[in-house]
Amino acid sequence: MTEFVISIEQARTIPWPSAQSHKHSRGRLAVICGGKLQTGGARLAAAAGHRIGAGWVSLIASPESATILACHETERLIIERLPEQSLSSLCADFDAVVLGPAFGLTGDQASDVLDMVMGFPKPLLLDADALTLIAQSGHDGPLWQAVQARTAPTILTPHSGEFTRLAGPFDPDKKEEASLMLAQDLGAIVVHKGAETWVAAPDGRLASSDLATPFCASAGTGDVLAGLIGGLLAQSMPAFEAACAAVWIHATAANRVGPGLTAGDLIAALPAVLNDLVPAGLRAW
Repeated sequence: MTEFVISIEQARTIPWPSAQSHKHSRGRLAVICGGKLQTGGARLAAAAGHRIGAGWVSLIASPESATILACHETERLIIERLPEQSLSSLCADFDAVVLGPAFGLTGDQASDVLDMVMGFPKPLLLDADALTLIAQSGHDGPLWQAVQARTAPTILTPHSGEFTRLAGPFDPDKKEEASLMLAQDLGAIVVHKGAETWVAAPDGRLASSDLATPFCASAGTGDVLAGLIGGLLAQSMPAFEAACAAVWIHATAANRVGPGLTAGDLIAALPAVLNDLVPAGLRAW
């Protein structure tokens, strides 16, 4: 088992564009949207993925949700999903996908999560409602087993409630051990969020961060973290390293905002945080 504290050194390893880069070479990220009254989580994740460097970010939504998104989005492409289209087919040309924020908890959504887990052969981040659906499936259920069977990188980003639904009650003083056990059970990276966040990998790697501010206890901040990780995955950053870097960047942005923080403030704070990380040769001055 290898354990370390996440620091600025992990954040500095994020991908940077070159003079030859263009929007498609910087990675294509898809974020799956929920119902027409639940578009906010996906929008936050998509904006964060865009800010962290993914060159092409799209929101995939039902016709009803797409209409709502079209009233707000100017920088992200909206892909309208028709009833007969599977999510995995619509995501085929993307490099990474974020699925779960405000997605919904019906049988149809469970089928969509299963389709993506089984049918999308690239990095997949599962958050929020997707985690609850996996937990409801149970350890012997199709969703749980499908996650175990994935060979492409998979990241789960549960808060404490979602983690308990997935893994059962755990000793808060042994959060790292519980996180590692779930990562090894599912064969996935687990980002166990909280005042102390643990990133656990199936191969035994563990990383922790206690940088989070209590002002980050605000709706939508987890969606931003999901988008940051997704944006790094779309740029081909390895999953464990992407999770660690995103955790540091997310917490640092939150600390810079401080009191009054809402999720959108994190996204607005990202350029200043990233500017402190960018290699000298890429600076704008």
